[in-house]
Amino acid sequence: MKLTILIACLMFGTAALAADAGAELFQKAVTEERAAGNLEEAIKLYQRVAKEFASDRALAAKALVQEARCYEKLGQDKAVKLYEQVARDFSDQREPATQARARLAALKQDDSPAAPATMTQRRIESTLGGMGPGMTDGHRAVYMNDATGELIYGDLAGKSKRVIFKTKPDDLPPGFPSRDFSIVALAFDSKPLYALSVVNTDGTGYREIARLGTHYGCLDWSWDNRYILACSHRDDGPTRLLKISVADGQIHELVSLKTGWMRSAAFSPDGRFVAYQVPASSAADPVSRIFILPAEGGEPQLVYEERPSAGLSRNRQPLRLLDWTVDGRYLAIGSQRTGKGALHLLPIKDGKPAGAPVFVKYGDFEYGSTTAAGGMIYDAVKPGGEWAVYTASLDEHGRPGGWRRLDLPLGNTTNPWPEWSGDSNRIVYVGRNEDSGQTGGEVVHLRDLTTGEDREIYHALGHTTCTWAVQQPKLFCADNRAEKTDILSIAVESGQVERLHTSPAPLFILYPSRDDRALYLNGGNEEEEILRLDIATGQETILERFPSGVWGLVSPDERWLIRKGTKGADIRPMSGGDWKALVSSTTSAQDSAAPDGNWLFYRDADAAGKKGLYRVATAGGQPERLGDFPTNGNGGGTMEISPDGRTIMVAGMFGAGWELWSLENFIPPAH
Repeated sequence: MKLTILIACLMFGTAALAADAGAELFQKAVTEERAAGNLEEAIKLYQRVAKEFASDRALAAKALVQEARCYEKLGQDKAVKLYEQVARDFSDQREPATQARARLAALKQDDSPAAPATMTQRRIESTLGGMGPGMTDGHRAVYMNDATGELIYGDLAGKSKRVIFKTKPDDLPPGFPSRDFSIVALAFDSKPLYALSVVNTDGTGYREIARLGTHYGCLDWSWDNRYILACSHRDDGPTRLLKISVADGQIHELVSLKTGWMRSAAFSPDGRFVAYQVPASSAADPVSRIFILPAEGGEPQLVYEERPSAGLSRNRQPLRLLDWTVDGRYLAIGSQRTGKGALHLLPIKDGKPAGAPVFVKYGDFEYGSTTAAGGMIYDAVKPGGEWAVYTASLDEHGRPGGWRRLDLPLGNTTNPWPEWSGDSNRIVYVGRNEDSGQTGGEVVHLRDLTTGEDREIYHALGHTTCTWAVQQPKLFCADNRAEKTDILSIAVESGQVERLHTSPAPLFILYPSRDDRALYLNGGNEEEEILRLDIATGQETILERFPSGVWGLVSPDERWLIRKGTKGADIRPMSGGDWKALVSSTTSAQDSAAPDGNWLFYRDADAAGKKGLYRVATAGGQPERLGDFPTNGNGGGTMEISPDGRTIMVAGMFGAGWELWSLENFIPPAH
C-alpha cells in the first residue's frame, strides 16, 4: 500500500514538474515573440512546446496557435495549416480551437471579401447639433439645439432648416425620424414614466400616443410609418417589447422578459417580422443572442448567438444588432466572430437564418441604421478615440497649473487606465484601435514623459489594467477576459510575463502593497468588491462589498478605504472601524487619494455646473476648489497623483471621439 502511494506521489510530482517546464518554455517563446521580436526563435520554441509536452493538450494547442500567429506576421502560408490542425485535432480545447477557427474565417474573408467591389464609404461632414446614426440618411437630418431646446429638421449643410418642436432646453429628448423623414418620435421623461409622442417634420400634428415604463429603449419605426417598436421597463418589472400604433396608440406586447434586457429591435422592411437582441446577462451566461418573431406576435426564434472571444472583455458585448438591409435579405450586425470588430450581414429568409454571416468591413459598429435608399449610417471611432489623458503640475497647495494633453497613440472606446511609475517620470497605459481591425484585445504601452519614448510591452487578450510595482522594475496587470482574469507580472525591461493568479471573476488592478507582496483589486461577479490578493499564496481576501452604484478605492499608503456613490464619499481605516462621511457633493468616479493618504482629490461641479478639481482632507474638513478641470463632460474616467505628489494625471472622455459615416453599395447582389 505504501509503495503504491509512493509511486503515485512520484508520478504526480513528475507531472507537476513537466507542467512547470512546459509553461516556462512557452513563456520563453512569448518573450521572444513579443519583447524581443524574434519570430523565428519564437516559432522554434513553440514547436518544442507542442512536441515535447504534447500530453498537455491545452498547452500544446496554445503553442500551435501562437506559432501560427508568428507565421502570419511573417506573411507565410503555414499559418493556415496550423490553424486547421488546432481546429481539427484540438476541438476539446475550447479557447485555442475558437481562436483557430476565428483566424481561419478572417484569413479566408481577407482573401475573398464578399462585399461588392462598388462599396463606397464617406464621412458625414456636418456642424449641426447632437445627431446619431438613426437621425440622418446622409442628406437630411433631425437634430437638436440643446441651448435653445429646439428640434430641427433640415439638410446636413444647414442651409435649409425648420424648427419642428421647441421646449425647455433641459427637457428636449433626441428625435427619432421615420425612414422617409416625414414624422419624428420623441420620448419625454414625464416622471415616473416616459411619454412617447410624435410630430410631423413640417411642425404640425404633435400628439402623445403612449406611456412607456420608467426606462425605455430600442425605438424603431416600421418602414410604412404605421408602428413604432419600443423596449419598456418598469422598476422591479419585466422588460417588454411593444408594438405601438401611431394612429391610435394601441399597444401590442410582443415579448416579455422576466430577467435581462433588450439592446435593440427592428422591423423588417416588409413589416412581417421583428428582430431583437438580448445581450449577455451575466458572467455565467456571456452569450448575446438575436431573435426574430412575427410582427403580429408569435414564438420568437433564435437566429444567431455569439459569446465574447478571448480578445474581448466580458463587459463589452460581442454582438450588436444594427438593422435590416433595405431588401430584407439580411440583418446587419456588428460582430467579433473573426476575432476583430466588423460589420457582417446575417442571411435571413422567411424569418429564419439562411446561412453564415457575410463579412463586409472591419470596424467597431456599435451603432448603425440602414436607410430607405439602401445605405447605412454608422458611428465610427475618430482617430485618437474618444478618450484623452491630461497632466498638470501641482503647486505646494495642490493647485494645478496649465493642463497638457499627452500625445498618446489611442483609438480607445474605453479608459486607457494610465498609472504613474515610482519615479514619476513614466506611465503605463492601455491602447486599442477598434476601427483598424486590430487583432485580439489591448496593447500595454510604456511612455517616458521626459524623452517621449513610447513602446509596447504586452499584447493582452482581454480588457487590461496595469500598475507599477513599488519595490521592483515590473508591472502588475489584470488581463480580464470573457471567462477569467489572469493576474500577471511583466518585467519592464525584458517584457517577460509571469502568471501569478487566475480568478473566475472580473478584476481590475488598483495598487500593489508597499512591499509588493499583495495586490489591491476591485471587481466581482455579482457585487462590487475590494479585494486583497496575497501573491505568494494566491489567497483572495474581501475587504469590503458595495451595493449597486457604489464603488471603492484604497489609498496608496494602505491607511484608508474609501467608498463613493451618488451620496458622496465615505472613509474608514483599512484596519476596520466605522464609515465616516468625507464629502457629500461628489459623484464622479474621477478621484485619487494622495500618495501620503492625507488628501482625496476629486472632480466636482460648482453651482453653475462648471467642472473643477477639488480636494478634502482624509482626516475631515471642508472641501476646497483647487482649479479648473481639463474636461467639462459628464463621462467617467480616472485620476492619479504622481508618487512625488508634484503632478496630476486625468483620463477622461472628451466628448468628440465618434464621427458619422455613410456606407453605400455594401449588400451582396442577389443570385
